[in-house]
Amino acid sequence: MTTQEIKRKLTAILSADGKGYSRLMGEDEKGTVRTLNEYKEVMTGLIQHHHGRVVDSTGDNLMAEFASVVDAVECAVEIQKGLKTRNAELPENRRMEFRIGINLGDVIEEEGRIYGDGVNIAARIESLSEAGGVCISGSAYDFVGKKLPLGYEYLGVHTVKNITEPIRTYQVLMEPEAAGKVIGEKKVKPRQWQMPTIGLVVAVIVIIAAVVMWKFYTPSAPKPEVVSKEKITAPLPQKPSAAVTPSTEVTPKEKVTPPLPEKVSKPAPPPAPKMEVASKEKMAFPLPDKPSIAVLPFVNMSKDAEDDYFGDGLSEDLITALSKTSKLFVIARNSSFGYKGGAIKIKQVSEELGVRYVLEGSVRKAGNRVRITAQLIDAMTGHHLWAERYDRDLKDIFAVQEDITKKIITGVQVQLTEGERARIYGRGTNNLDAYLKAMEATWIRAQTTKENVMKAQQLAQEAIDLDPNYAFAYTALAWTHMSTVWLGITKSPQESLKRAIELCQKAISLDDSLAIAHVALGYVLTMTLDYDRAIAQGEKAMTLEPSSADILQWYASILAFACQFQEAIPMFRESLRLDPNPGNALYRHFSIALRHSGQYDEAIALMKKAIEREPNDLIAYLSLTSNFAMAGRMEEARAAAKEVLRINPMFSVERYEKTMPLKDKAAKDRLIDALRKAGLK
Repeated sequence: MTTQEIKRKLTAILSADGKGYSRLMGEDEKGTVRTLNEYKEVMTGLIQHHHGRVVDSTGDNLMAEFASVVDAVECAVEIQKGLKTRNAELPENRRMEFRIGINLGDVIEEEGRIYGDGVNIAARIESLSEAGGVCISGSAYDFVGKKLPLGYEYLGVHTVKNITEPIRTYQVLMEPEAAGKVIGEKKVKPRQWQMPTIGLVVAVIVIIAAVVMWKFYTPSAPKPEVVSKEKITAPLPQKPSAAVTPSTEVTPKEKVTPPLPEKVSKPAPPPAPKMEVASKEKMAFPLPDKPSIAVLPFVNMSKDAEDDYFGDGLSEDLITALSKTSKLFVIARNSSFGYKGGAIKIKQVSEELGVRYVLEGSVRKAGNRVRITAQLIDAMTGHHLWAERYDRDLKDIFAVQEDITKKIITGVQVQLTEGERARIYGRGTNNLDAYLKAMEATWIRAQTTKENVMKAQQLAQEAIDLDPNYAFAYTALAWTHMSTVWLGITKSPQESLKRAIELCQKAISLDDSLAIAHVALGYVLTMTLDYDRAIAQGEKAMTLEPSSADILQWYASILAFACQFQEAIPMFRESLRLDPNPGNALYRHFSIALRHSGQYDEAIALMKKAIEREPNDLIAYLSLTSNFAMAGRMEEARAAAKEVLRINPMFSVERYEKTMPLKDKAAKDRLIDALRKAGLK
């Protein structure tokens, strides 16, 4: 190509790319291609409507150009809104989302195609966008300004592959309430005539900053930086809220050599370095009107992976203790433990779980010694409310748990009654080995396979042998006997249920304040059709741990089996708020209440979510089968029924009917009839 043939022009480039395309193709090629072609037609139509032109469209990529960058951004927003509506009609695992990047830049045009850095930048910043979002370059942002009813979040300056100069980037905020707002710092490259003036200003700022920093770090300058009220669109809750995440070990400035002090306690240091703070506007859930906290697993700093149980048990006990007062909002274990093993930012945890405070910590075991670090952070300001390190003998672990719990409650300014103090600071066992075996039994049983249930049963019994007065160990053993009934691996369901009741009653006799023992007894009583006593035990558990997602879930399940569906549904929803990422048991039980209330679509969606997590979840497929059948979607019901038989070729509707403890006979008959109509026998 000669110089005379080169055509250059300034144009707005839109680059779109599908998320998870390879996975979708691997699961269903025909369905994926059909959806992709449909979505490309939508995008092409909108591009043409906004006076644009599709330049390239291969695979899950699409590139277009516009004479106006305003048209390009407006088109991108309409594309994302249109695809979001269409995705809502698809199962979650079949949805196809696109990232879109827009740049205004110089390009070379040849035979209808365009090349150059302008194109490359659009493609690079598209990868910086969220799925379903739009990201634009600084050059595009400078021209769009406030010409559209949109908001923008400054994402900073990014160095992208094959581009010499760093690129300013902005995320487009499409929500109506964000219109006209620009979040974050806007950086504009200064013009040449501005440089002397800016140099003078910078010099003045440096001098001022030096004075401010000197004053800030002297004892007479205590004011920390806080989130500006003017930048928050919704009012902050009247009470604080909190979350807890895993962290790396906090290392003291001076090396400590044995013998270690019994406890090393430090006040939180001044706010340096500055932490990226959480945004209320980006919270996945509204902040509660009381202190909210998420406690994630303490990071295991030991070489032995077996010590994971130790750190996880510490975190879980803190969650349980904090859940015993209604004055705190405590994220459940399933959701907080979802961050285990990753490099997680406090900001991310706060925004994804909808909490203000986060507790993080680490554990290191060495022989009979243990080092525990913990720190409580206000994610809205980035400040450490409290930080402490403990160097103790292993036998003192329970005292450390109690001390951390007290520090958290004090840190978020909660006043407890005498009864709450007694429940929260009560202990289960002083035998560390018994404690660890009971914790391990609980986690293994939750995996609901025959092998795991039997292993959990053995561990729980060993915990009891080590400490016959350990109430929680009896409850852990009781759950294993209930699981053998559900999985159909017990020779005598009646004897297994009887044994589970005896174990729960033993636990309660040892510790009447143990909420999980009461709700476990209530659940097993529903399986023996003793609904009144079951509900009474569920109510008792709720008074003991009013902020526990687990207690809410199991009490709601008791109500669902008692066919009190309208009472159960709001409890399930509250449990989901406390535990946004629950185990499948919650989804399965919630589906019962929704199905028998005629809310088939939501019940189906929950079961699809459960199956996506565990493709061989027999109970989830049974529920999905009945949901489809009762909704009149018989073809899908028969397909789900085939999956039931794939997992268990010996499945019997008659045997299942005997184990399904629905109180109302008419409701139970409708369920069984639905399964038979779907082809199960």
